[in-house]
Amino acid sequence: MGILNPKKEQERDALCISLLKEKGLSITAPRKLILGLLIKEHGPFTAEDILKKLPKNSCDQATIYRCLNQFVDAQLVNTSFLEKDMAHFEYNDPHHHHHHIICKICKKIESFHDCLMEKIELNLQKKGYSNIQHRLEIFAVCEQCAKS
Repeated sequence: MGILNPKKEQERDALCISLLKEKGLSITAPRKLILGLLIKEHGPFTAEDILKKLPKNSCDQATIYRCLNQFVDAQLVNTSFLEKDMAHFEYNDPHHHHHHIICKICKKIESFHDCLMEKIELNLQKKGYSNIQHRLEIFAVCEQCAKS
């Protein structure tokens, strides 16, 4: 996971423990590692990306998939299919709203923070809808690929 400021690492570890407890999930080393990675680096990542980023032999791929599914069920992690049939996961940070643009050629994924959906959400709330969520993914050709 790279070299971290110990204080930040301790804060992230405490946040992981708090979130796991809040969602009724038992606190295990693999859950803390996976959730900590997603909080630190945000994502979106495939399960294979996560396995490569974790310390060697810290957990196997089946454990990663199991933890990710539990995190999605607990709404700690969002899942998106940004590439055909390839799930990507990222921490569902309530203080960090963003969307993705994906290059159709090289599959590079970038986040962007402009959101035009807020006005639509307000109109839906006026109509009586609640607990509204949305996700926007845009597919385009990036500048690098357009030059090729």
